[in-house]
Amino acid sequence: MRPTTFLLAIATIAIILSGAGAITGGWQPIENVNNEHVREIAQFAVMAQDMSFKGFPLRLVSVVRGFHQYVAGINYKLIVSAATIGGEGTRAKYYEAIVYENLSNVKELVSFRPLLTV
Repeated sequence: MRPTTFLLAIATIAIILSGAGAITGGWQPIENVNNEHVREIAQFAVMAQDMSFKGFPLRLVSVVRGFHQYVAGINYKLIVSAATIGGEGTRAKYYEAIVYENLSNVKELVSFRPLLTV
């Protein structure tokens, strides 16, 4: 094998392997869900949902796990624990929140739905 062909083959393999971890458009796990920015996204989702929620106030308890997706901005898919406060006491439930954050850091709640299991 000629040295040029060998180097080209090695460079091609390195390029392919370096992109294996970050797939544009694919959901990737968030390693640290206690990161301040991730908690801000979760808090935004709960507060945005709470504004349209009829009944007792909804408050963020914790971020259980999360994923991010790089598009023209970032989609966050977070599993959160949130509690209603009032009535017969505090009741925490799990929810899946999807938030889109554009390149100017403007956030939009895409969906917020209750989960039966985590």
